[in-house]
Amino acid sequence: MMQPRDPVPPLGRMMVFVDGENIVARFQAMLAEGRKPTSHVAHRVDTYAWSEYAVWPGLNVVQRCTYYTYTTGDQSSIDHVSAELRALRFRQYSLIGQNFTSYLHSNLYPKVFWKQKKRSGKGVDIQMTVDVLTNVYQNNLDVVFLVTGDGDFAPLIQEAQRMGKQVVVAALSSGLSEHLKITTDVFHDLDDIFFESPSEQNAA
Repeated sequence: MMQPRDPVPPLGRMMVFVDGENIVARFQAMLAEGRKPTSHVAHRVDTYAWSEYAVWPGLNVVQRCTYYTYTTGDQSSIDHVSAELRALRFRQYSLIGQNFTSYLHSNLYPKVFWKQKKRSGKGVDIQMTVDVLTNVYQNNLDVVFLVTGDGDFAPLIQEAQRMGKQVVVAALSSGLSEHLKITTDVFHDLDDIFFESPSEQNAA
């Protein structure tokens, strides 16, 4: 059997935590400014916005991608939104010439909270923080991947880094905390993932 010329280094363990409340709010703000979403974006008003290309796994296996968000209504509404999110996907580790999709999970894991209309909540921020720190302290991961532009998560990033974990942040430019951007180890701008470029819009 032929061995690859450049051996693949050991894969890391990545978990993705998506601040759905932040992402959908910033996505809708950019829609209101006239930006046109790309064809692969899934969107439910005030509940979620997502593209499977929002995750860069690199040389990591994504163990789980959890999407945290709110919805109004009863338990059936929560279940319905959860089912929609569960059907959405993220990019998993891949290697040219090899297909891992048959045994590597690549669907979102939803955590949907109920809230009253026109009221803000802290359930998403609190649960995300608890989940990240629990997995960091139990050494369940090597890389924390946060999808958020909320500067309130800067102390969480610093604590994960203190524990020896790499932290990646991906966010839309709307309302992005510059402190969050410079605190993380790696930053990905999601504007070109969620929206067509201005030149593409003008051409259309």
